[in-house]
Amino acid sequence: MEESESYRISATVMAPDAASPETMTKPNLLCLLCAVLFASAACSSNQDRSAGQSPSGEVRGWLSWRGPHQTGQSDETDLPEKVSTDEGWTYDVRGRGTPVIADGRVYAMGYEGEGKELEELIVCLDERTGRRLWEHRFHDFLTDVIYHRFAIGSPTIDPGTGNVFCMSTAGLVTSFTTDGKLRWQHSMMSEYGRLSFPNGRTGAPLIAEGMCIVHVANSGWGPQAPARDRFFAFDTETGESVWSCTPGGPPKDTSFSFPVLATDGGRRVLYAGLAGGHVVCVDVRSGDPIWRFQMATGGLSMSPVVYKDRVIAIHGKENLDISTIGRMVAIKRDASQGGKGSQVLGKESELWRNDLVAFTSSPVLVGNRIYQTVSTGDLYCIDADTGKKVWHKKLAPDQVHASPAWGDGKLYVPMNNGTFHILRPSDDGPDVLQTIQLEGNCLGAPAIANGRIYVHTTERLYCFAGGTGKAGPAAAWPAPPPVGKAVRLQVIPGDVCLVQGQSQTFRARALDANGRVVPGAVKDVTWSNQLATRAVHVRSIDDRLSVRVVKDPWAGVLTATAGGLTGKARVRVVANIPYVADFDSVPLKPHPKSGVPFAPPPSWWVGASKKWEVLQLDGEKVLAKSIAIPLFQRNMSLFGHPMMSDYTVQVDIRTDGNRRVKSSAGVVNQRYLIALKGNHQQLQVSSNDWIVKEAVKFRWKARTWYRMKTRVDADGDGTGWVRAKVWERDKPEPAGWTIEVDVPHVHTHGPPGIWGFTPQSRFRVYLDNLSVTTNE
Repeated sequence: MEESESYRISATVMAPDAASPETMTKPNLLCLLCAVLFASAACSSNQDRSAGQSPSGEVRGWLSWRGPHQTGQSDETDLPEKVSTDEGWTYDVRGRGTPVIADGRVYAMGYEGEGKELEELIVCLDERTGRRLWEHRFHDFLTDVIYHRFAIGSPTIDPGTGNVFCMSTAGLVTSFTTDGKLRWQHSMMSEYGRLSFPNGRTGAPLIAEGMCIVHVANSGWGPQAPARDRFFAFDTETGESVWSCTPGGPPKDTSFSFPVLATDGGRRVLYAGLAGGHVVCVDVRSGDPIWRFQMATGGLSMSPVVYKDRVIAIHGKENLDISTIGRMVAIKRDASQGGKGSQVLGKESELWRNDLVAFTSSPVLVGNRIYQTVSTGDLYCIDADTGKKVWHKKLAPDQVHASPAWGDGKLYVPMNNGTFHILRPSDDGPDVLQTIQLEGNCLGAPAIANGRIYVHTTERLYCFAGGTGKAGPAAAWPAPPPVGKAVRLQVIPGDVCLVQGQSQTFRARALDANGRVVPGAVKDVTWSNQLATRAVHVRSIDDRLSVRVVKDPWAGVLTATAGGLTGKARVRVVANIPYVADFDSVPLKPHPKSGVPFAPPPSWWVGASKKWEVLQLDGEKVLAKSIAIPLFQRNMSLFGHPMMSDYTVQVDIRTDGNRRVKSSAGVVNQRYLIALKGNHQQLQVSSNDWIVKEAVKFRWKARTWYRMKTRVDADGDGTGWVRAKVWERDKPEPAGWTIEVDVPHVHTHGPPGIWGFTPQSRFRVYLDNLSVTTNE
């Protein structure tokens, strides 16, 4: 792979206590050097790697926030009936999730600092002493998170290898070794257009079938341009994209529902809630949506539980058929009812319901009893067969995120007000063994491992000792059925972002009807020629294709065909630096509805479709922020590679409006937003309004073109500067910067992009003469 001046690549490996992965010039997954890819392909292309990735029992502990059975239930005995900070330890790190524990190590997401100094982190601690073994810090960028709602998520441990996976609030999906070495990383925002929401909910990765599966809402390119709740699966070893899927409709809210796994007729499936109010069933190995059942008008963030022939879920949004809030529902589960595509299930699939209300707290299943905390602060016991309420107990004024955990006949229940309760439940009611007040709010569920109970609050992580229980091995899955006949091809990587000049290897493998890899079934693959005019064909042997992209930026589908079977991969090729777009050569055609000549934005830009359009303005072609759809009045579109750095972005900006109301626009430079704020009459630099947000007064007029120039400079010690200048386009460029913002943790890379905001979709804002050049 060639190295250009504007796109530097390094194979640097981070030490456990080294700087953030953001300081790396090039993470593992994005390098994708041909030799490495061919090596990984040779190891796995004709084997079912997933067969060896089911829980092996080698790694012991509480490996994901739902525990060994995905139900919040522990198998340990001799757990404490009462806890005290005198037995155990605490660690000063604020958090809102659940720690995970394996082989003597505790992993937790948290955050430290205030304002510009705020950093999110994953920390690894010694299980017995709470001593820090290593940590890795993430710097938030381009999110809408408010009120320090960071670390609303948990790490996950691979039961087969012990490797650790997490997703930061900014959407960095990262894999570490047990010693904290960075294995690979994806920026879900930069690569796939992940959307940000004020509540900051992130959730946790799911490890299954040799894949790391994450749940995000995104607006990407092509068929993934419309905003939807989606799942993305990456190979746990290489970080390569395996599949992505869109199982439901438009999001009505945000969702961080953690998927739960099940086996149905030899088919591995996952169940999860979506941001559009659906509970969905998805094939884990192929990513095929199987069915969806809508139970609310808003987002579902709880994780369901699987009991016998049903999936049980709860929500706190408005119901579909009556104007009340909240419901717990049992849905008949049957993977065969999906057929081709995603089947929409109706009322006939509902086995029972009750009127409980829980916003994001998830149910705990023990035998045929469900234990659920609800919005009013009550703990309920529910019969899983009938849905009837057995009893309830008031514990606190309210409940938001936190869920109970069960072990050794006891319930460990954290509440939003910071109280922590230990109860012994029976069908006659609960016996309250202890109630203590912790410092901060409890938003995460407890974890149980080796006789210890872990609770993370918004002030610190608590480890309560006192028990002698031992964590068991990871739960084993039923043996898969024999591999069947090949019915489809799967191309890996399935979704990739390349830059001009970069090389990439694709491989095809055959899957049977249950999504299992069919060894030796792929020979003499024919690859579509969509890349022919844009790439130098390097090699095509059996199931592999190697290309080196050299032509214009492009986004499209690469198709592999063999033995009458087909498989596809989504390929996005972004421009290298320098890049210039003045839109003059873009052909226009009448809009199908308005008849006004227009053109869509470049297909390879992420999140731009239907938000921006090329129009005629005063005799020249410019890029205009669309005002046709009020939902899209605010938009950020990225058009570079996640690892681009040391560049200058320049653009011309003009807004419609009047003295009182104007729209806003700007650019993204290396994970910072630099914008002319119309109604505020300001030039503003931000990454997150609660972390980096500084502005200076800048009076600008409607219907006048201005030129903006921006750059980000790193000082070499982790600090840096974001600089911008703005002037009337027809006047000379000023010598000095209009604004200079010092940042203690500077972002060293990130794709360029554009941003626009048209309040109430009243007035357009326009961009022209966009350029990205190497810093002088």
